[in-house]
Amino acid sequence: MEFTNVLDAFSSLFTSAPLSKKSPIPVVVMILSPHPDDESIVGALPLRLLHENNVHVVNVAVTLGSNEDRQEERLRELSEACELLDVENVVLDESWAKKAKELKSLLQKYQPALVLAPHSKDHHPTHIRTGELLKKVLPQSKQGPVLVAWTEFWGQMASPNLLVEVPREILELQMRALEKHAGEVARNPYHLRLPAWMMDNVRRGAELIRGKGEAAPGFAFGVLYKLQLFKAGKFSTPKLRSPILPAEEDLGQIFRLIFDAASGSRTRVK
Repeated sequence: MEFTNVLDAFSSLFTSAPLSKKSPIPVVVMILSPHPDDESIVGALPLRLLHENNVHVVNVAVTLGSNEDRQEERLRELSEACELLDVENVVLDESWAKKAKELKSLLQKYQPALVLAPHSKDHHPTHIRTGELLKKVLPQSKQGPVLVAWTEFWGQMASPNLLVEVPREILELQMRALEKHAGEVARNPYHLRLPAWMMDNVRRGAELIRGKGEAAPGFAFGVLYKLQLFKAGKFSTPKLRSPILPAEEDLGQIFRLIFDAASGSRTRVK
């Protein structure tokens, strides 16, 4: 399907910079996906980091969905989507007890600088359980400071602290990856609704992050996250100097939080 004309029409109503290369950062970013397709829906931040900063992105498929008759097909669809996105893909065991052990091993193996997972009120039980899995396993992994970006899709976060612009090129890539999940978009065309969801995120984010009555960002599409720092067994919510990151901004600046935490400095984006 051709998305370019639709996205160009929306984009023409707003001011936005194109996707551009930034400084390479040799880190791993990990996405915990409750279902196949979540990697394509919430992955704007990792995809920007991949294309702009050349990070390595690993998708961890926590489940293949609850319909056992569809799991083989969904795995194939997921593999095709991850290949299109240029993202490494790992699938966890069906047992939740084994998932915890496997995720711990993956965290120790990859030592990700940033992990994405659904927030605690993301409505769908598997989404919520995936976030709880990360909270359980992170203290066991005994790694250094790591950033966690809590995501939303089915249930909105009350207090996100980061709004990331999604350049048109990244949004089109996400929509094309979602097309690979043919069985899911046949029953609910998430890929066609993704631009509207991202536009609403910018509307909400203007008020939630900048404050009531403040001016909205000039870009069309965005995704909201709650960024936290996990260090020494505890989560903290840092004060971000740049809580709204348009396309021209270098997203790599968020990793300053880890560098500062490791050196004992204050956790503030420079």
